[in-house]
Amino acid sequence: MQNTNQFYNLTASQMLDLWKQVLRLDTPRRDCAVEWDDGIDLDALLTTHINQWYAHQLASAPPHLLPIHDMKEHIDLTCRDGMVIATIPDQCVRPVEWRLAGWKRSVTEFLDPCSHEAMLQLNEWTRGGACNPAIIDYGFQLLMMSATGSTPHLDIARCVVRPGDGTYQFHSDLLSTIPQWNQSLPTIM
Repeated sequence: MQNTNQFYNLTASQMLDLWKQVLRLDTPRRDCAVEWDDGIDLDALLTTHINQWYAHQLASAPPHLLPIHDMKEHIDLTCRDGMVIATIPDQCVRPVEWRLAGWKRSVTEFLDPCSHEAMLQLNEWTRGGACNPAIIDYGFQLLMMSATGSTPHLDIARCVVRPGDGTYQFHSDLLSTIPQWNQSLPTIM
C-alpha cells in the first residue's frame, strides 16, 4: 500500500482490505480455520461497492482529491467554423482545466449542453472568445469556443483520470465517505 502525501495508490486487494478495515469487517485472527459455505460472498459484494464508490468519486469529488493528469498529448482536435472539437480519451473521466493556445485564461467551469450559457455559444456573435472562452461538455467530446488561428493547439488539458493499471488513487480525505456509501452492508459479529 503506497501512501504518499496523503494520497493512496492501492491495488484491488489492498483496497478490499482497506474497506474491510474502515467498515470494521476484518475479523480478528484466532489461529484457527473456520469454513462457512452458506453465507454471502463478502469480498464480491464489497468489490462491487468499491467500484461504484470509486466511479462516483471520480465523477463528483473535488478534483484535488483525485488523480489529475494533463492529457493534451492524447487529445484529438478538429476545427470547424471557429469552434474546436476535442475528442476525450477513455481514461479521462472529466475535464478540470483546459486552455487553447491564444486564450487569455483557462476554463475550469464546463457548460452543460442544455444550459442557457451553452446555447449562447452556438451563435457566432454571443459565443466566447480568447478573453472569455467557454467549453461545452458532451462527455466524450468538448466543444471549445473559440479558436484562435487556423490550427488549434492545447496549452492545458487537465482531467480527472481513471488509472489505467486498475489501481485506486485518491486522497485520504475520501476515506470518511466510505461508511456513508455502505450503510446497507451486513455486519459480521
